[in-house]
Amino acid sequence: MKTIIVFLVFLFMAAPAIAWQGYNIDNGTTIFVNVEKGQEDIKTGNVTYFDYDTGEEKIGYLNMYENNLGLLMDLNTGDLIRVQMEGRN
Repeated sequence: MKTIIVFLVFLFMAAPAIAWQGYNIDNGTTIFVNVEKGQEDIKTGNVTYFDYDTGEEKIGYLNMYENNLGLLMDLNTGDLIRVQMEGRN
């Protein structure tokens, strides 16, 4: 029983991010933004994201506007990606 409790505690601590799905407006590919636990209401800030256009996880700066539209800047290349993210309640 003690082992199960320790495992469950470790499992919850090991899942620090929540994926927020959206897409690249310019080419229509899917993007998953990892939002750190406790920052679920993020509108602006540094994020990691998976870009299905390149198949890579990247670091970016997200700036969201009205209607779930925003800009995601790739911090390595400086490229700007226009995104539309799914609505979140």
